[in-house]
Amino acid sequence: MNSTRIAFFDIAKFIAMMMVILGHFGVPDINRFVFTFHIPLFFLISGYFFHPYEKTFSLLKIKARQLLIPYLFTMVSVIFIYILREISNKETFFNIAKGIGDYIIGYLYGSGYIDTVFGHYIEIVGPIWFCLALFGNFVLLNCILKTKYPLFYVFLCFVIGYWSSQYVWLPLSIQSSLTSLFFFYLGYQAKLYNILNKTPCVSHILPLLCIWGIGLSYGGQFLIVQNYSVSLISDITVALSACYLVVLYCQWLENDSTSAKIMAFLGKYTIVMLCFHSIDVNIMPWNEYFKTPNTSGTVIFIKVLITFVKFLFPIFGAVLVSKSSVLKRFFALKY
Repeated sequence: MNSTRIAFFDIAKFIAMMMVILGHFGVPDINRFVFTFHIPLFFLISGYFFHPYEKTFSLLKIKARQLLIPYLFTMVSVIFIYILREISNKETFFNIAKGIGDYIIGYLYGSGYIDTVFGHYIEIVGPIWFCLALFGNFVLLNCILKTKYPLFYVFLCFVIGYWSSQYVWLPLSIQSSLTSLFFFYLGYQAKLYNILNKTPCVSHILPLLCIWGIGLSYGGQFLIVQNYSVSLISDITVALSACYLVVLYCQWLENDSTSAKIMAFLGKYTIVMLCFHSIDVNIMPWNEYFKTPNTSGTVIFIKVLITFVKFLFPIFGAVLVSKSSVLKRFFALKY
């Protein structure tokens, strides 16, 4: 493993990324499991590695490079593929131009799920909304930690983000950033108090498994992309329990040299995988094909093939970037 990184966190990021892809197949029974923890885990891990900056503007420049550039890369890629697709379909110049404008407006608004704002339809940006929310997390927490009561302001941000999203969805995934700040802050606190350096006993793990099981039984989920929850306090408790158990599993899995090395390697490139997956989600009509009730052998084969493509496309992107020093610099990767 790379000694400059914590391997089990990279493994956890890879697993979370696979869950993101799995969750976008639109299968309710699968989503019942995936939605209990996948996105909160990303924010918790990101918070764990947060380091306060004396000057927030310095942090802003660094994180803009790391998070907003991939966001723009995804936008340009989606628009470029859209143009090629519409030209091949012999679409008119006017309709293509309109489509490009819709995409640009959508990415400027930055909604990952909500597609209607003030009665107007907007293109959603898909999973890449995470970059906008995480960028906000870094800036917000850096400012909040300079105050006397950071926990109070984190809680206030959560309340404002969750409450306001019930009435209107603001641009740039602001409300997702406000609510996810809670998980980001807890990840930061987990490092300060060395939570993951303490070996848990069975009496601690069993209650967490029970909590996760209860969440699975009633379909608990806290979808930060739209600030939707079945039962808010219960869902947050389930998410935290599940995330902790997944990280513990990754710590154990780290000892499996072969599979751990592969997952840890790919886990270093989850931001790249997120970009490629977002391009796939935004431009390819896979989900519509999966909804077809046809169960013939040919259709089943094509569905299986599409499943492999959806998983392999982001992995291909990660491997491609890992082999190119130019692409690594573009994505601000230092390894």
